[in-house]
Amino acid sequence: MITICERCYMPISDGEPMVRLAHIDRAHADGSITWIHSYLHTTGCTLPRPAPHEHPDTGDWDATRSIGIHRSP
Repeated sequence: MITICERCYMPISDGEPMVRLAHIDRAHADGSITWIHSYLHTTGCTLPRPAPHEHPDTGDWDATRSIGIHRSP
């Protein structure tokens, strides 16, 4: 089974320290409980490195910023 960290969505390797959290999904009429488990890295999550050809998204140009083009003397 592949275990995915709920914080960074990166796989957690076998033997890597992790925390397993249990959340109640539903309680049944007979008193039993269905659990949902999620996992987190216990060490800091690593950020995935972008591919060399990918550039950061700086957003679209906002014309209302008017940086230096409409200054009055």
